[in-house]
Amino acid sequence: MPEFSTMLSLQAQMLLLLAIGIFLTKKNIITEQGRACLTDLLLFLILPANTIQSFRIEFNAEIFRSTRDILILSIVLQVFYGVICAVCYNRYAVARKAVMQYGTVCSNAGFLGSPLTEGLFGGVGLLLTSVYLIPQRIVMWSMGVSYFMQDDAAASPGGRTRHRAVLRKTLTHPCILAVFVGMALMLTQCQLPAFLGKALQCTSNCNMTMSMLLIGAIIGSCDLHPLLDRDAILYCVIRLFLMPLVVLVGCRAAHVGELTTGVAVVLAGMPMGGTTAILAEKYGADSTFASKCTALSTVLSLITTPLWCLVV
Repeated sequence: MPEFSTMLSLQAQMLLLLAIGIFLTKKNIITEQGRACLTDLLLFLILPANTIQSFRIEFNAEIFRSTRDILILSIVLQVFYGVICAVCYNRYAVARKAVMQYGTVCSNAGFLGSPLTEGLFGGVGLLLTSVYLIPQRIVMWSMGVSYFMQDDAAASPGGRTRHRAVLRKTLTHPCILAVFVGMALMLTQCQLPAFLGKALQCTSNCNMTMSMLLIGAIIGSCDLHPLLDRDAILYCVIRLFLMPLVVLVGCRAAHVGELTTGVAVVLAGMPMGGTTAILAEKYGADSTFASKCTALSTVLSLITTPLWCLVV
């Protein structure tokens, strides 16, 4: 378990960067075009560099067991999330139901979870996070997107073509490609040239700052009145409390290693991803509600995450 003082210091850093992102957006220094640029910069450069950097460690039996365990755990969790989506949100209109379903299978474990687990658990924590995110990224671009197209599902004849497009988009996602490159480096223990390794490390170190500024910018751009929506609160209870509790109990029952359990519980308790609001806007779902859920769950996660770290 990470030191409590380290955890509080990390949360304070993230909260400050989040507030700066909100402030810069309110002052129109970070514009809508700027947010799009930050998103692309993170997805296509910083997060892949951060992922590859996390694999540049000595490979041993313990690392193999940990990555194997967290990959299996992540797959099981995606199945569990699918059950929650099928059972818990049926009383809502499709526009709001789609937001809650996508926000359940796709958390902000990429932008927020990566710097958090790296700060709490070090390079191995970041490595496990990269592996944990593989099933989530597959689901978010396949079943996840389908939640926003439920009204069109019956009238969609090109299912096979769409599945191929989803598979191609998933396998060519920069963060997935970075996992493949990182795994090759780790398994072969290939050493990069010094200048390339330094450039990779410098780019990787930008992850926390850029991620939190972007999340703050997304929150700052949203109309959040009133923020305390009853359905948003219900979503936060499921996302921030129920899911990490189930993971913790399951890991304890299965005697999963302490590090793997810690990383899995922290990532299971991540807030709604900013992608939810973007897709809600694109497909005509309730984007205002998605923005409220993103903002509320992100702010609450700054309180709940330290509590879960104390438990694990």
